[in-house]
Amino acid sequence: MATDQTANTALMPESAQPDNPGHVEPHLYDDEEPLFHVSLNPSQPETIVFLHGLWSAHLEWAFVTPYLSDYHLVLVDLPGHGKSSHLFDKDPKNITIPVMADRVASLIRRVAHGGKAHVVGLSMGGFITMTLVNRYPSLFQGKSAFVTGAAPFEGVIAFMARQSWIIYAVMWTFAKMPDTLFWWISERGTAGLRRFEELRAEMKAGLKWGVISGVYASILEEVSGEKGWEIVRGLARGDVRMVNVSGGRMDDLRSSGGIKKIWEEEGVLGAEGSTTGRNRVVVVKDAVHAWDLQLPELFARGVEAWIKGEALPQEFEDL
Repeated sequence: MATDQTANTALMPESAQPDNPGHVEPHLYDDEEPLFHVSLNPSQPETIVFLHGLWSAHLEWAFVTPYLSDYHLVLVDLPGHGKSSHLFDKDPKNITIPVMADRVASLIRRVAHGGKAHVVGLSMGGFITMTLVNRYPSLFQGKSAFVTGAAPFEGVIAFMARQSWIIYAVMWTFAKMPDTLFWWISERGTAGLRRFEELRAEMKAGLKWGVISGVYASILEEVSGEKGWEIVRGLARGDVRMVNVSGGRMDDLRSSGGIKKIWEEEGVLGAEGSTTGRNRVVVVKDAVHAWDLQLPELFARGVEAWIKGEALPQEFEDL
């Protein structure tokens, strides 16, 4: 990882007071329930908060962070994961999308420079980022959001999420298989992921049925169906710049197309070379779902370009 690394395990989260308080009641936290995070390059002026996917941890960003040394990076272990896994044991509600968004909002106010941050979210972390933008737009003032692998569940994806025991069974199989077979599949199979023994060990130790089933249930309830599409419309009505990225080899491009349609109808959809439109919907054709572990340099270049308001790398094609 990059230099200036400090692990923060004892910061006291503040009460999360939504900017749009009509959505849900705020969730209050005490100093015995810290959200674990790692801070890199704290002397840099702008903060980027990274939110990982389901069945992962802050470690998954290790290949991306070296390319973003000009930024203060905050890598979070979300509730039920990594060194924040105890929060699920204390209260299963801590792994719902709204509560995780509330906790991240508290963390941003506490540790981000000026109490504001750019946010990068992958998969589950992407759904949390979308919820953050809707509930706490002031945390993004002058900032931006980069979401990948997150669009309201529909069709086969929604069906599989409702049968989360099937997904858990697949995860359990991957967790229990010999490491040599796992890495052969990951590195040489369809994923093309980089070998990362420490993250593998974290995933094997952290697999919990309650977390997997609970997160999928929350995504279905809070950010899918009509409620999910209303969140997408809300993302168009604010002033936070957001790019929604799909991995062309694994993600649901049909659902991403639904985001594109809504943002186009709302008049906020931009395109490469366009001077109008605040948001973008793009696809990286060669990317898998967890492509931060597959194409980390390209991932980082995309994040930095979006933050700076520059042209995205050519591999980011408009959907």
